[in-house]
Amino acid sequence: MLRSRKTKILLGLIFVLSIGLRLALVAFNREANDAHETVANLIIQSRELPQKDACWECFQPKLFHYVFARVLMIAGLEENPGYQQNIIGQLINFFASIAFLIVTWLFIDEIPLMDEKIKLLTFALVGLNPNLLGINSQATNDTFAILFSSVSLFFAYEYFLQPKTRFIVLSLLFATSGIASKTNAWVTAIAIFIALLIRTWVSNERKQKFSIIAIGFLLATITLSLLNPLDQYIDNFQDYNSFVLMNINRDPFPHFTGELSSGASGIWYIQDGFLTFKFLDLLKHPRLDPNTQELLPHQTSFWTVLYGRSQSIHFDNAPPAWSTTGETLFNLTRGVFLLGLIPTAMIIFGFFREAIFVGKSLIRKDVLLARATSYGLFAATAAGYIMFQMLYSFQYRSVTVIKAIFIFPAILAFAYLFLNAANSLYGFSSASGKRWLSLMFEIVIVVLLMLYVVDISTLIIDLAQVYINKHF
Repeated sequence: MLRSRKTKILLGLIFVLSIGLRLALVAFNREANDAHETVANLIIQSRELPQKDACWECFQPKLFHYVFARVLMIAGLEENPGYQQNIIGQLINFFASIAFLIVTWLFIDEIPLMDEKIKLLTFALVGLNPNLLGINSQATNDTFAILFSSVSLFFAYEYFLQPKTRFIVLSLLFATSGIASKTNAWVTAIAIFIALLIRTWVSNERKQKFSIIAIGFLLATITLSLLNPLDQYIDNFQDYNSFVLMNINRDPFPHFTGELSSGASGIWYIQDGFLTFKFLDLLKHPRLDPNTQELLPHQTSFWTVLYGRSQSIHFDNAPPAWSTTGETLFNLTRGVFLLGLIPTAMIIFGFFREAIFVGKSLIRKDVLLARATSYGLFAATAAGYIMFQMLYSFQYRSVTVIKAIFIFPAILAFAYLFLNAANSLYGFSSASGKRWLSLMFEIVIVVLLMLYVVDISTLIIDLAQVYINKHF
């Protein structure tokens, strides 16, 4: 728990700023990455859940769309144009994002650390992340998946701290809610199942009980998801011979290497796509332009695109009203990408550190070490979402499927890994008498946060000018 009055005030300011930026973006934005209001309107018109072929986004699980439809009906906006209905979808996600921020802080505040500033910086990095803030302000199903996955991870963490039945039941219910919002939330449920299995493996006592809980969690997740009409798994299998559907076709297996053509984007080759990080190319052109005829090498690198999308709201260059031309914002995004390397490196270091501890606990069957890592919960979650995103990009090789928002349901895991790495840095800085290390780290993160705010505010100002010119 935070102790000093100063840090409590700073926490309040971070929270207010995070919420204020989201609200401002909701107020002036009228677009989304995909037309999810179409699904909600089909639910309103037919009074039933539409099947895959009814519209482009109709292949998705329907929890968000059902809530969206119900709120539109309550508000009496069933007949309004889609861009006006989007405001309701955005407001739904706005309030969901507030719940997400509260859960994120409750989680961060429970982790024992050396310095309170680490918690504040971590919360600010999450709350002010431009891409997360952007998706929280759009009428899409991603925010529901991020929220429910985060809450599920939070209760799983609580369960491993104090194994009370209500915590694992709540974790199960929120995991299945995430799955009913977006298919990638299955990764969260699988990661929790893996953690439960690790607990069973390392334990010297109550193995049978722990194994029953692990298997029971998995079977309950599968059963609830199959029976949940919002998932439409049974209907999907009956109509399309598959439980999980897509609205695009798989691409052919890529060659390992080859030549890139002008205007190339997405995964063209295995080596170029997954074994590169084209940071200098990213700095040269810090934006996606998939329709250009110029060869922009960073557009064919999985890690470069994922990194760019995780750091800047302008890198996506979409939806249309959010897109930019020229190089006016390039220096801003270059600054974001340069400083963003520090927290990214901390997360990577935290992951490998955690993975080593989990591996040692498995080999030695060390209960205390396994418990200290929450039985590998966060390492499994982070690895699971990265592997899912890699597999997804490998099968559907368009640059449009390489999105940071698809791994954001693991954002609590990334926050946890960052916290542990930062705590190690502060420990080393204190023990070695090199206080300047932690001070430089704080300065870099604070400047990065300032650039995040400028990145977001620039988009809000641009959208506000368009709105004012259109209506006044």
